[in-house]
Amino acid sequence: MNSTPSIPVTVVAGFLGAGKTTLLNRMVQRADSGRLAVIVNDFGELNIDAAIIAEVTDAVYSLQNGCICCTVQEDLLAQLVSLSKLRPALERIVIECSGVSDPQRIVQTIGYPQLRNRLHLDAVITLVDASGYQDLEGEMARLSRAQVACADWVLLNKADLVSAEQLQSIRASLGNRAPVFDTVQAELPPELLLAPPVRSTEVLFKALPQAHDQLFESWVWKSSRPLQPKALRDWLARLPADLLRLKGLVRLEGNEQPYWLQHVGNRSQFTLAADQPTEHAAQLVFIARRGSDLRQELEAGVSDTQVL
Repeated sequence: MNSTPSIPVTVVAGFLGAGKTTLLNRMVQRADSGRLAVIVNDFGELNIDAAIIAEVTDAVYSLQNGCICCTVQEDLLAQLVSLSKLRPALERIVIECSGVSDPQRIVQTIGYPQLRNRLHLDAVITLVDASGYQDLEGEMARLSRAQVACADWVLLNKADLVSAEQLQSIRASLGNRAPVFDTVQAELPPELLLAPPVRSTEVLFKALPQAHDQLFESWVWKSSRPLQPKALRDWLARLPADLLRLKGLVRLEGNEQPYWLQHVGNRSQFTLAADQPTEHAAQLVFIARRGSDLRQELEAGVSDTQVL
């Protein structure tokens, strides 16, 4: 566990034509006043409104809404180190993978020692072209499967171009490891697209989903007792895929200071929480797929990690 606040990184992957650029455009448009950096393969494909471009220097667009857009350089590691040092600090970095690359290389880069205390992988989002996925063959099919295998969430995009039977067939071929969302024009609810980074308990609990109640259910769990570190990690390792996000403030047995806990997919991140109120030993926000009926099971599981 580290004490240095880190920047969440979202990796966007998918085969050529799956809709990655459309998703990136949505991220930039929704950033508002947030400090977002988007690393893309080609500026020409990214539809950045000229009205919000404040400055262009070399391979970087500085935008009036606080975003920064830059092309993928040869040394991604050096580029990420440079972005992590910007002040005021970035709130999020989004990296677009090439359509013919495996995102695992980028995931591994984020875990390098030079970045470990600066950045953390928040989520890998893989887009699948519903209208063309089943036509891929040979090496292209293998690559597309690798992109899906690395994902925390899969967007089955262009779902309006195929039949319900075809969608069902594609979902079955993708497997059940990651949640799959049927999308049109890469329209993923903002609660998942750019979930706010943890800054304070006030920000955290204001960030509960509001606009997409038909897709998600969310709730808060609180405890007056600290949690056992090993029991908590064992429980986190068993969380079901229909739990889409878990964030909160926890006090761990044997530690005086609380930690921010963030969990997406099969990854958990603990970050020391400085100057945070400790009215409760644990306060967790759960965001799950609606209809999954997980609340009782999850609350019972996390309750078992409390110190007796």
